[in-house]
Parts: sequence; structure tokens; C-alpha cells
Amino acid sequence: MKLAANISPVEAVRFTSPQKKIKNRTKRKKISPCSLGMLNFRRDWKKTVSIVFSLSLGGILLLAVSSLLILQSPEKLARQHFKNGDYKIYMDSDKEHIDLLKQGNPLNEELKQEIQDIDGVEEILVTRKSAGFEATFHGITAHGTCDMITRENRELLVQTVLEGSMPGDNGILLKDNYRDFDGKEKVGETIELSLGEKTIPVTISGFFDGKKTIFASGHGPIGVDGPMMFLPEKLFQELIPDVTNFDYSWDIVCDPDKSEKVGKALENLVVSHTDIGLDTFEDKVDSYGYMNVAYGIMQVISWFIFLFGVINLINTTLSNQYSRRQENSVLRSVGLAPKQLTQMAVWEGMGYVVSSILLMLAIGLPITLLVWRKFSISAYAGQILPYEFPWLQMGVYVVVLVTVEFILSVWTIRRQKKQSLIEQMRAME
Repeated sequence: MKLAANISPVEAVRFTSPQKKIKNRTKRKKISPCSLGMLNFRRDWKKTVSIVFSLSLGGILLLAVSSLLILQSPEKLARQHFKNGDYKIYMDSDKEHIDLLKQGNPLNEELKQEIQDIDGVEEILVTRKSAGFEATFHGITAHGTCDMITRENRELLVQTVLEGSMPGDNGILLKDNYRDFDGKEKVGETIELSLGEKTIPVTISGFFDGKKTIFASGHGPIGVDGPMMFLPEKLFQELIPDVTNFDYSWDIVCDPDKSEKVGKALENLVVSHTDIGLDTFEDKVDSYGYMNVAYGIMQVISWFIFLFGVINLINTTLSNQYSRRQENSVLRSVGLAPKQLTQMAVWEGMGYVVSSILLMLAIGLPITLLVWRKFSISAYAGQILPYEFPWLQMGVYVVVLVTVEFILSVWTIRRQKKQSLIEQMRAME
């Protein structure tokens, strides 16, 4: 009783008898600006997912469009027609093909020697031997250009056969979906064929894929003189027995360092001769210029979508920092330095940036690889080109995200520092 009497009423109220032993658990978690920033980043998952998705959506579109822009650049598309050099000399005349061949092929040894005498020319390759044809099938008559099957193009031609087989001495390969015959022709059927003199019946041995005969592509921007059919050499000799030179197109191989000089010399040569034309790599690039326009428009659209994501990021960052003025004031009052407060804001912003980049790569890269494969097969005669990542465009994408977020974080914290801690604490009340 004496012990109880010596205890003051206040102490008696404060004292509570423990009913059971309480275990204390110590968390050894280090608090740092980085951990505080990540806590803020994970605070509202709905808002976080919305921002990350909007930022990554523009990046996904930008990745896909930029990759296709690399794949189908005019230079790449044009180069597949100019594998041996930047220049082609070919037969170009308003006269009938048979008349040129009978009078004397303008692509002769004299012209070849003149070209070889040009400084920088290393080799002349005969890439096409051709003639004009007239063919009749079920009362329908068609005209076009046919090419000779040679030792040089035979293996390439075998890979283009869609139906049937390579022709024998009296057979031909016809282009698939040949519209002049209304698409009714079939393997094994007979057509009447003439190269300008006599007419003989020939058998359709098979059909070739016109998209895969780039090795025998036409000249000029449109390439209207591409082959509609392929014939064996024996048929050429049988239909035009007194002609031995069927050269139609030459590839001019030259020293890359002297390419421009060779081009000017070839231009002068073509002007001084008749019935020949010059096809250049640069002209082919210009003919594919519309590809740049189409993909350029798509790239602008993707940049606009990305811009909307950046605006969303700016709006969210500013609103977050404004709503957290009270929290920031408390943190400053307990000893958090302004530099640490800035680091916390920057780490939160980097969470958005890194997450959007990872999501963009996780979703966008598989989609881009699939699209790349399909467009490559379509544009490059079934060939799948190695994927090339658009480092420039995506580098700009990453730099813009990081820069915008860093500037916003630093600016908002510095703006808060202009107001004294006492004023901020009063504003909290």
C-alpha cells in the first residue's frame, strides 16, 4: 500500500500491465532517395500503367515504322536491280525488235569495246538475251518480251518455278497470272509463238513467279520490258535462224571511286549512238522515292502519338509534384536535403521512362520482326534480309524521354525550394 501511495495519479494512469510478451521485429530496410522515388512510382498502379502504356505506344509504332523505313528504303530496293554496278546499257528503240536484230544488234562488239575503253570500267556482263514475241492462245493474241534461258540464269530461274517444270527444247515458261490470256492457260497446253518471222506451236512447261525474276527486271522507272516468258536457246535459233546476237541488256561493272566519271562517259556514249539506252542506279532510287513519302507520313504520325505520351508524362509529373508539396515539406522538416528531394523525384520519373522502354521492346520488337519478315519476303523476291535496328530514331526516343523527365523533376523541386519551409508548413494548415 505504501508503494502504491507513493505513485502519482498521472503515473498510475500511464501504467498498463502487460498481458503478454510483445515481440519486436526490426526491418533492416535502408531509406534512400531511390527507394522513396520507387515507392512513389508504385503508389497508384492504375495511373502508372496508363502513363507507361501511353509512352510505349508511340515507341512501338515508331520502332515498327522506322524499321520498315530502313527495310524498304529506295536505295535498298533499287540495289536489288543493280547487283553488279550502278549502270546498265540496254536496247531501247521504237523499231520492231526483230528488225533491230536482223539489221544488226546495236549491242555489238564495237560498242562493247568503246565501253571497255572508258577509264574505270572493269567488266561488261550480259544479263539478258531477249526478243519481242507474238503469241496466240484460244484466239487471243498477245505481245511482249521473252528472254533466253542461259547457263547464267538457269539456276536462278529454277527457283522461280511455281507450277510445272523447266522447259525442254520445245517448251516455254510463262509468267504466272499472265493477263493477256485471261489466266486460262494451263501446263501442257499449246500456244502459237512467233518472234517476228515464222510461227510454231510450243508447249507451256510451267509458270514462273514474276516477283522473283529480279535478275531479269525491266529498265526505266516502270520496267515495262521485263520478260513475260522464257525460252530455251534452241527455240530462239529455230524461230530466228539467221540471228546470232540476242544481247538485250549489259551490266557495266566499274571502279566505285570512278563511278561518277563512268556515268558521264556512258551518257555521252548513249547520245552518240542510236537504239540504246542507259539505266542508272540513281534513276531507280528516284523511282522508289514515293516509299519515303509514305513511310515519312507514318513516321510523323508515330511521333505525334509519342508526343501525346510525353504531354501526358509532363502533366502527370507536374500534378504529382504539386499534390505532394505537403509530403515534401514534411520530408524537408525531418532533415531531407533539397538535393535528396530532387533525386527522389528524378528516380520516380526514371521509373516511368525505364518501364515504358522495356514495354516498348517487349511488345514492339516481336511485332516489328514479324512485319519485317513479311515485308522482306514481299519486296525482295522471297529473301529475308537480316533485321536492322533503327538506332537513330529509337535513340532520339530514349533521349527525349530521359531529358523531359529529368528537366521536369529538377524544375518542380527548385520551384518548391523558392518557398520557405515555414510558408509551406503554414499552407498545410
